[in-house]
Amino acid sequence: MKSTVLVVEDDFDTLQPLAELLRLRGYNVITASDAERGLSMARECQPDLIITDIVLPGKSGLHFIASVRGNRLLKSTRIIVISGCGPMVLVEAEAAGANVCLEKPINIDLFWSALDQVFGASSAAEPATLSEAKEDPGRVLAGEIDDLVETLRHCTNKVEKEDTLKRLKARILETQARKTNLPEQNLR
Repeated sequence: MKSTVLVVEDDFDTLQPLAELLRLRGYNVITASDAERGLSMARECQPDLIITDIVLPGKSGLHFIASVRGNRLLKSTRIIVISGCGPMVLVEAEAAGANVCLEKPINIDLFWSALDQVFGASSAAEPATLSEAKEDPGRVLAGEIDDLVETLRHCTNKVEKEDTLKRLKARILETQARKTNLPEQNLR
């Protein structure tokens, strides 16, 4: 059974690639763009993991974490914080109940390590062998998206960042189009 991840993030350029990377790795992903909607969705879906930003419209991510920890059905849900607020706020997030805190921009290797840490290495939907990964074009796209996210992290100017974002969005749309076409291919 696939693990469900709730991503609470108000920045589309962070939310969309992150959600798609998780989907490509085999997770069910639900999203919310503010803390109140995130808490409502968490109560409704009871995800296995919550990934949240700290700076959100309305109530902060710190308030959101405290609300999750105060809910008897959600209090044991694992929480990863991804924020650009700096080390002191990340310490506050840990004190509020976050299991893992990462700084923005996201280092993709640290992100996958954090997932392994909260889920255990066996839960990620990795192919069993290297040959399976080579045969699956979706895995190739996931690797390209990983690389583009890392490239975006190191962009030094606005033009480079916009170009990388454009390529990243194109890959995500290509991935979504492949998913849309899969049922048709299976019927043939």
